[in-house]
Amino acid sequence: MSDNPDPDAELLAELRALIDRVDPVPPEVTEFAQAALGWRRLDADLAELLADSALETEATALTRSEGGARWLTFRAADLAIDVEAQAEGDGFVLLGQLAPPPATATVEVQGSDGAILASAEADSLGRFRLALDGGGRVRLRILRTDPEAAALETSWLTL
Repeated sequence: MSDNPDPDAELLAELRALIDRVDPVPPEVTEFAQAALGWRRLDADLAELLADSALETEATALTRSEGGARWLTFRAADLAIDVEAQAEGDGFVLLGQLAPPPATATVEVQGSDGAILASAEADSLGRFRLALDGGGRVRLRILRTDPEAAALETSWLTL
């Protein structure tokens, strides 16, 4: 190892300090980056987002008449998750369906702090209803009783 310090280290430190003062990283960007790094556990499979009506173009969105409902579709190797999110008072109602319907499944809404905000059992057709008191960053977690089926977690979404 060399005894001579990096000649550019002091300049880089000054540039970092200047950027932190002039254009700091917004706190939500740091929060989202941390969530992205910890998006899943080793004991859960990821159900990736395939469609989100909030990301549609304005022209396409105008053809819908859902009255503000948001439609989301997630897909894992062996399960599709369709969710309709509707604002209700200060919170949200999530209506969804698992396809193909598992024999039994519990659907949980997990907050960014790891707390379970709502939980419901899916019926024999894979349908579920979850009521949330507020919005924020959440993900769905599907727990199936089939010993061969791993738990599923969706990517994070903001309601």
